[in-house]
Amino acid sequence: MTDLKGIRKKLFISYLSIGMVVLLLFWLTQVVFINRIYEYYKVNQLKSYSEQIVQAINNNNEMLISELIDKSNARVIAITENDIVIAGNNRGHGMRGLGIPEILLRPTNTTRVVKYEHPFLHIEYLSIVRPFLYNGKPAILIMSLPMAAINDSVNLFKEVFWWIFALTIVSTLVVSNYMSKKFTRPIQILKNAAHEIASGNLNVKINYKEEDELGELAKSMNTMVKQLSITDKFRKDLIANISHDLKTPLGLIRGYSEMLLDYYGEDKEKREKYLNTVIKETERMSKLVDDVLQLSKLQSGMVEVKEETIDLEKLIFEILDIFEIQILEKNIEVRLENLKVKVVADREMIKRAIINIISNAIASMENGGTLSITAELQDKDVLIKISDTGCGIPEKDLEHIFDRFYKGNKSGTGLGLAIVKEILTLHQSDFGIRSKEGEGTTFYFTLKAGK
Repeated sequence: MTDLKGIRKKLFISYLSIGMVVLLLFWLTQVVFINRIYEYYKVNQLKSYSEQIVQAINNNNEMLISELIDKSNARVIAITENDIVIAGNNRGHGMRGLGIPEILLRPTNTTRVVKYEHPFLHIEYLSIVRPFLYNGKPAILIMSLPMAAINDSVNLFKEVFWWIFALTIVSTLVVSNYMSKKFTRPIQILKNAAHEIASGNLNVKINYKEEDELGELAKSMNTMVKQLSITDKFRKDLIANISHDLKTPLGLIRGYSEMLLDYYGEDKEKREKYLNTVIKETERMSKLVDDVLQLSKLQSGMVEVKEETIDLEKLIFEILDIFEIQILEKNIEVRLENLKVKVVADREMIKRAIINIISNAIASMENGGTLSITAELQDKDVLIKISDTGCGIPEKDLEHIFDRFYKGNKSGTGLGLAIVKEILTLHQSDFGIRSKEGEGTTFYFTLKAGK
């Protein structure tokens, strides 16, 4: 067993130890204490027979007396104090004539257990002496078993035990080895899978179907690998998108800057046009970098939520002012309802979250539509809903809509709603999204009600 290592070795030793302890207890009872146990058993057996024989004597049931004596396999004699034999398998002989030692003839009020050696046969006996009344006069019943018969039975038990002991040791070794292998096999599978995952192989699938703790761990690891694969894909997409989104404006900035420098320094109209393009692309890059930094900061766990009481209506108007030009250009109708409430939150964080939600809503309404913002007081919370009548979100994208780097379309960086999720999670908000493709989307979240 030198190849056993780690958990398998510990399990093997544990199973073997349990087997050895059981064998030790079995050995103590069957070898060390078997003489006492078997002797105790025979004494109780004789007492039971003696009680039945005394009852049969008092009922003058000769047939039952004979049957009980035969079953007991003992030397039996019932005798009165006048040395008259009442029953037994030595009838016709007097007490003294039977060579019964004086120790058995001592007066007694209770059943006694006596070991003695027959004076003539020199055989050791185990006897019980039971006093009783026969026709109103004292009598005793003596039942004796030769110790040699008891010892022979004990020796037979011991011999059988050693065979059982040897077979049990072999069985314990085999079973311990099998059980240690059986229980460490799934652990080895999980270990190998973990090594594969650590080396970057995200195509691993753990095939372990048992409904136990290891089975649950295998399911969790499979789920983890699936999520890692999705995240890895999103990460690669993000890098590609950011690279593209940075490369494009950088190229434009460089190109327009060179044109301004080389050709249009004196043409005011074109100069302003190109400068505006440079500014616009610079702002786009700045927003992209800001989103990445903001998400990283939120996910670091080092952000402190600075709660304050906020006038929700005032905040919404402030945010809508940011989107005024886009709302007018796209001919979007804005509907506000029940916003005269106060909420408790980090003002800058919640402002950023609502901006991201409204930005997505406006982006989804290319041909106009309705943007609705409502609030509803619910006990100690305020439920806020932001709805649009835009293109909606495909059902397959809904479960990933808050994932980092996930994009339902080719535009954006996939960070806006991931930032929203982190902000609302920090506020312990209940939030979610309902959407139907072609009909629109409703984003809802709760904030603590203010006073």
